[in-house]
Amino acid sequence: MIKKIILYLILSLPFIVFSQDTLFSKKLTTVTVRSAGKKITEASVITTIRNSSVVSDGVSIEFIKKTPDRNVGDALKRVSGVTIQNDKFVLVRGLADRYNSAILNKTLLPSTEPDRRSFSFDIIPTALIDNIIVAKSSSANHPGDWSGGLVQITTKEVSDNFFNISLGSGWGSVSTLKDFKLVQATEFPSTFPSTYGYRISSNGDKRLYTKQFGNQIVDRFTSSPNLNGGLSFGVKKNKFNALFSSTVRNSYGINYIDRIDYQSSTELAYDYKDILYTKRFSTNGLLNLTYLGENRYSWKTLVNYQADDSYMNRNGENYDNVQNVHSNSSNHINNIVVNSQFDGKLKTWDFNLGYNFIFREQPDYRVNPITKSLGVNEPYATAWRDTYRFWSVMDENSFSGNINKSFGDIKIGGGYLKKIRGFNARIFRYLSTDMLDEITNNTDKYTADFDLGSGYVMWDKEFGLWKLNTGVRTEYNLFDVSTADFSGSKVNVNREYLDLLPSLNLSYNLEKTKYRFSLSKTLARPEFREVANFAYYDFVRNAQLLGNPKLEKSDIYNLDLKWELYPKAGENISVSLFGKNFIKPIEQIVADGSVPSNLLLTYSNPDNAHLYGVELEIRKKLNDWIDVYTNASVMNSEVNVKGVKRQLQGQSNYVLNGGVNIHKKKNTLNITYNRVGDRISAIGFQGYPDIFENSRDVLDVTLLHKLNKGEIKLAIGDAFGQPSIYYQKLQNRNLIKTNNEQTISLTLNLNL
Repeated sequence: MIKKIILYLILSLPFIVFSQDTLFSKKLTTVTVRSAGKKITEASVITTIRNSSVVSDGVSIEFIKKTPDRNVGDALKRVSGVTIQNDKFVLVRGLADRYNSAILNKTLLPSTEPDRRSFSFDIIPTALIDNIIVAKSSSANHPGDWSGGLVQITTKEVSDNFFNISLGSGWGSVSTLKDFKLVQATEFPSTFPSTYGYRISSNGDKRLYTKQFGNQIVDRFTSSPNLNGGLSFGVKKNKFNALFSSTVRNSYGINYIDRIDYQSSTELAYDYKDILYTKRFSTNGLLNLTYLGENRYSWKTLVNYQADDSYMNRNGENYDNVQNVHSNSSNHINNIVVNSQFDGKLKTWDFNLGYNFIFREQPDYRVNPITKSLGVNEPYATAWRDTYRFWSVMDENSFSGNINKSFGDIKIGGGYLKKIRGFNARIFRYLSTDMLDEITNNTDKYTADFDLGSGYVMWDKEFGLWKLNTGVRTEYNLFDVSTADFSGSKVNVNREYLDLLPSLNLSYNLEKTKYRFSLSKTLARPEFREVANFAYYDFVRNAQLLGNPKLEKSDIYNLDLKWELYPKAGENISVSLFGKNFIKPIEQIVADGSVPSNLLLTYSNPDNAHLYGVELEIRKKLNDWIDVYTNASVMNSEVNVKGVKRQLQGQSNYVLNGGVNIHKKKNTLNITYNRVGDRISAIGFQGYPDIFENSRDVLDVTLLHKLNKGEIKLAIGDAFGQPSIYYQKLQNRNLIKTNNEQTISLTLNLNL
C-alpha cells in the first residue's frame, strides 16, 4: 500500500507542474474575508491558508455541512495529515495528541482528560463553528508547546439578522430500536466519611454506610432513534452584533467486542465476548457579543455539557485463573467545559482575556464479576476482591491574558497563563454483599499549579516577491504538582523552565504559485499527570497509569518545505515535505514487570526520535457543478526506547482522504473517503509485542436539497461499517475486534 501511495505522489507531480501553465490559465480571483458579517466558504479558507505566514491547512463550515460530521473531532479527519483516535483525540503528521495544542478563537484550550494531555474534540459541535485551521509550522506569536499541529477553531459570527432552527433524527444499523441496558449513576453521598474516617469505622458502621449507595437495577428498554436539534439567531444593529446558538443531541450505540490475549506465544490467557451499550447526551450554548466602531470589542462564551453512560456484559474464559467469567460493568462520565474570552483591537494594539473551566466527574464506575471453575458444573459465585466501585472528580480553572502591538512590520507581544487543577478519586471493593472495603491510597489524588509567562518579537516583511516572517519567543514556566506516596509522605514535583524559541518562515510568491520554507524550535513540557506520583486506574484496559517525577521536557526542531498552486478562487494544489527531530521525546511505555492481565504504564524520555514525511493536497473544480478534493500523507518515524527501535506511538505510515461534490440546481451530492494506515495503539514490553490498530475504509455520503428557506440533509455515515481490529504482528493475531455502526440521519434546517 505504501509503495502505491508513493508512486501516486510521484506520478502526480508532472501533472501538477504542467497544470500550472496550461490547464489553469485564468487569473486568480482574490477573496476578501471581512472581520464581521463574513460568509465562511472554502474559497475564503483557502485564501486564509495562502496569505498565512506559516504552513497550514483547514476546512470551512461550508465544506463540513456537506458531510455527516457532527463535531470538530469528525471534521478534523478531513484535514491533510490529520487523523483522529477514539473519535476525539487529534494526531497531526503522525504525532500523538500530547504533541498537539488547540486554540478556540484566541484562547488556548486545556486538557479535558485525567490520564493524558489532550483535548476531547468531540465536545464541540460543528454547528457552532465557522472554520478550522491547523497550523503545521510555528511563528513567534504561537504558543511554544506543540510540534505536530496547532488546531485553531473559530466560532460563528453574525452575518446579518437571522433565525435558524434545525431538527434531525438518526438510525444506527446495530443500536436503533434494539433491546438496551443501562444502570443509573449514584452520586457520592455528602454525609460519607473521609477516607481515613471510613477505614477506622466499625464493621457495623461500614454496613450502614454501604447502604447509602443502595442497589441499582439494570434498566432494560428499547433504544430510540438518535435525536438532535439546534437553535441560532443573530442580530446586527448599527455597531452592535449579537449571536446566540445552541445544540442538543441524544444518541445510542451498541458494540459487539471479541477480546483475547495470550500468556505465551500460543496459549490463551483469556477469551471474552463483550456487549457494550453506550448512550450520550450533549448540549452546547454559544453567545457572541461584538461592538464594531473605531475600535473592535467582542465577548465570546461557549458552554458544553456532555454525559456518557455505558453498560457492558462480558462472558468467557479466563485461562490464567482457570475460570469461567460472567461480569457486568457500568460507567458514567459527566463533562462540563466553559470557555469565555474578551478581546479588543485598538488601532495598533490588540488584547485578549480568557477563562477556561473544566469539570469532569466519574460517578460510580462499577465492575461486578461472577466466576466458577473452568469445566466444572457448579454455580457462579461473586468474585468479591474483583468487584469494584470507583468515584473521581477533576476540575481545572485557567486564566489567560495576551497583549500585542504593531510597529509597522515589527510586532511585539506577551502573555500570562495560570492553571489550577485538582483530581480526587475513591476506590472501593466489596467484602460481602453488604460491606464495602475502601482501597483508596495516597496516590489516587493530586493538586497542581501552572504559571507561564511569555513574550515575543516578530518581524513580518515583504521584499518584492519574497515575504519573511521571523522572530523569537521566550517562555518562562513554573509548575508544581503535589501528591503523596503509599506511606502518606508528601511528594512534590517542581519544574522551572526558561526557553528561547526562534522561528523562520520564508515564502516566494508568484501570481498563482507559492514556495515556502519554515524552520522553528518548539518544545513539549511534561504535564501534570505525566510527572505526578499519581496512579490512575483504567478498569476497561485493566491497566494502571503512573506518572514519572523524573520526566524531562523535550526540545523539538521542525523543518517544512511546501509548494502551493492556486489556479483560481476555491482551488489549490500543494506538496509538502517535513521533518522533525526530538531531543528526549516524551513517550508512554509499559513498565518492566508488567503482564497482559495487569499492565503498569508510565512515561519516559528516550534519547531522541525523528519523523519525516510528504503531503499532497488537491482541491479542484472540474466544471461548474463538480468539485473534487484529495489529500495523501506518507510518514515514517523512529524512536529508540531501551535499545528497541520502533515508530512513534499513534503514528500511521499513511493517511488518505478524498471526495467529490456534485451540485446541480437545488441538489448536492457529497461523497467522502478516509483511510488511515495501521498505527501503534499500545506499546508492548519484553516478551509482549506492540498492539496495532488496523486500517479501515470509511465512506460517507451526503445528499442536500435546498428549500426556499432552508435545506434537507440526508447523510450516510461509515457506509462500509468495517470493524476496528487491534492486533499484534506476532502470528498476526487479533486481540480486540469491534463492530462499527453504519448510520443514516435526516436533518431539516430552516431559516426563518
